[in-house]
Amino acid sequence: LTAPLPEPDLSAACGPPARQLIPVTGKKSSDKKPAPPSSKHTLVTATPETTSIVFGMQNRAVQGMLDFDFMCKRKRPSVEAIVFPFSGNHYVKFYWGTEEILMPVYTTNAEAVKKHPKVTVFINFASFRSVYETSMEAMTHPSIKTVAIIAEGVPEQQTRELVQVAEERGVGMIGPATVGGIKPGCLRIGNTGGMLDNIVMSRLYRPGSVAYVSKSGGMSNELNNIVCRNSDGVFEGVAIGGDRYPGSRFLDHFLRYQDDAGAKMLLLLGEVGGMDEYDLIDAVKSGRITKPIVAWCVGTCASCFATEVQFGHAGAQARGDEETAAAKNKAMKDAGFHVPDSFDKLPEMVGQVYIQLVEEGVIVEQHEGETPQVPMDYTWAKKLGMVRKPANFISSIADDRGEELTYCGVTISDVFAKEMGIGGVLSLLWFRRQLPPTCTKFIEMILMVTADHGPAVSGAHNTIVTARAGKDLVSALCSGLLTIGPRFGGALDDAAKMFSQALDSGV
Repeated sequence: LTAPLPEPDLSAACGPPARQLIPVTGKKSSDKKPAPPSSKHTLVTATPETTSIVFGMQNRAVQGMLDFDFMCKRKRPSVEAIVFPFSGNHYVKFYWGTEEILMPVYTTNAEAVKKHPKVTVFINFASFRSVYETSMEAMTHPSIKTVAIIAEGVPEQQTRELVQVAEERGVGMIGPATVGGIKPGCLRIGNTGGMLDNIVMSRLYRPGSVAYVSKSGGMSNELNNIVCRNSDGVFEGVAIGGDRYPGSRFLDHFLRYQDDAGAKMLLLLGEVGGMDEYDLIDAVKSGRITKPIVAWCVGTCASCFATEVQFGHAGAQARGDEETAAAKNKAMKDAGFHVPDSFDKLPEMVGQVYIQLVEEGVIVEQHEGETPQVPMDYTWAKKLGMVRKPANFISSIADDRGEELTYCGVTISDVFAKEMGIGGVLSLLWFRRQLPPTCTKFIEMILMVTADHGPAVSGAHNTIVTARAGKDLVSALCSGLLTIGPRFGGALDDAAKMFSQALDSGV
């Protein structure tokens, strides 16, 4: 019998996996080819000063971006404004660390870009029904250099038109059907990287040496984990989306990584369908890309089926022998890529190439610093059972403890659902029970009668105060009458002018 496994210690905080620095005794020789001259790129690499505009009221995604910024020690948030056409201009509260900040919300892209001229990234959360128009409009503004389209199901004809316009105007595009991209220490697009605990576990708060490109957004999270556990971390990662006509291709990003000194090794996760991997193979054979590439194409199981299989992505279907995952893996291996025998060997392959680069002196490892902390939202912490909060207000008739406010034991949602009205609410608060409809209607009738000139208006208030002070009736009445003016809903001043004019004119 197998001995039972010991219970894990869950008392300590969970952090990123610990890694030991690779011992380097001497620098090994390298047969690496000299880097070719760099070229101009449509896609602009993000910096710690890069800022964006988010289209759509995606509060959770924006808060995740701000938390990432705070964790990366950015000086200011990466989101400057939100565009939401279905409400007027207003402000929305977000957290910047422990402080609250106000973010402007505009109804049009034009107004947002005009008031925030330094923004270069447009993150479009619009649905597939309106993403074409909003993205086209965003690309008309010269300051926008990168457009990320999150929506799935964008018609292929519209995608091709978007790609064509983006190329004509020199705008880089990520998506459609993408989760976005992430550059540790600089910028996080949307929900890339998952929850904050996953950001910490994958050490995405500071740059590493491995730059990757994936079609799948979900698998990009797996790549973050693989890279973190087998190297010094991610330098940059992009999920280009799984549609047949993505806004940017593998080659676009890998050429940019080749020309960036911070990216030391490259990682590709392709898939069955399409020919983009062969463009990358040609770039390696021609010497345009010289950095080591670890690569794998998923979908090798398609050969087990009698007919061609359509996987989850729109472009994940082989339309010829060259588009199969097995053919691509073989072609990449023949071209000098580091291709494992199967996907489960990919982490090992990443680790081997990384160790080789460290031993050659291409990568110089640094000691890991302190893991940054980001305050947890109260709502989330309460769901996890990590905090408890005393009630702000407790009485015998109202109670704000728990998830919902209650009036004499009746939840506020039931008050609205049963249409109790003002009379029903007052019966719960004042009489501590739900009165019959005749009584609640009488309460509402009293409120309607006294709503305009009740005992709390300034004139009546001064009359009551004067009378309680011991003055005579006339003095108390004059005290109230002389207070009434146009500002208080009365017409005494105008009436006095009319009487005065009538007296002077001898009427």
